Amino acid sequence: MTALTLAALAVLLSRFAPVLLARARLLDRVPRAAVVLWQAVAGAAVLAAVGAALAAPEELVRALRGDRLRLDPVVLLAAAAAAALAGVIVLRLAVVALRLGVSLRRRRRRQRELLDLLDSPDPEHLRLHVLGGQVPMAYCVPGRPASVVVTEATLRMLSPSQLEAVVAHERAHLRARHDLVLEGFTALHVSFPRFVRSRLALEAVRRLLEMLADDGAVRRVGAAPLRQALAELAPTADDGEIEARIARLGDVPAQAEADGHEGPQARAATRGAPSSLPLSALAYALALAVLAVPTVAIVSPWLRTALGAIGF
Repeated sequence: MTALTLAALAVLLSRFAPVLLARARLLDRVPRAAVVLWQAVAGAAVLAAVGAALAAPEELVRALRGDRLRLDPVVLLAAAAAAALAGVIVLRLAVVALRLGVSLRRRRRRQRELLDLLDSPDPEHLRLHVLGGQVPMAYCVPGRPASVVVTEATLRMLSPSQLEAVVAHERAHLRARHDLVLEGFTALHVSFPRFVRSRLALEAVRRLLEMLADDGAVRRVGAAPLRQALAELAPTADDGEIEARIARLGDVPAQAEADGHEGPQARAATRGAPSSLPLSALAYALALAVLAVPTVAIVSPWLRTALGAIGF
């Protein structure tokens, strides 16, 4: 019964919980806590799958032979089967993560090599890689060395303060290593079977990381330049997410915008207004509950029963 419960929980957390979380747009107000909650749900899904694999052979043997077991070859074989099933899950996740990491780093190395060949030397923008092109674009390339890339069209479109806000946004990604967070979620997404996985987690975390980078930019340059830059880029991006980010930045108090660089009111604004603190606390509490409740309510009773069956 424990194995079936944990298997159902793994499916619930990997397939159906993302649907509910993705609809909870209030979490956009507390992106850091929301990312932690998404991480807890993903981690709990993996732990539930591993727990189901560990519990299934033991419960099957106990159902066939009764509640009192001896450490005979059948029990040892069941334990080996449980370890093998759990090992397959963990090994698949590790292999997917390793292959994804190697692929991403190879691609980024190639990007940096191309940047060295293609970027335009510009004395006014020595801190940036500037690429020719008519499409406004700005992005970062993590790694050593990390790079922020903009196109010439972006330089023409944005004012100096708006460009500084966009660069601050990309550097916030680099400082916080958001690429590693996204890489972890991508590995989890790919490693789960197609019929139980959902892209909603990946898309939601990507959106939340953009909002976290927005908050980092606001702490450095204020909300107004970033909001104006996003408004300039929104028509070319054709992305409703940018409009949502613009609306979110509109909630930052005007005085915080005026303070701009690292003002205390700007910092308070980007951490969330007092009304956001209960929401943040609730998200962290849910993250803890998602990890702790299955362990206390499902795994611990099964473990006590299983150990008791073999006389421990």
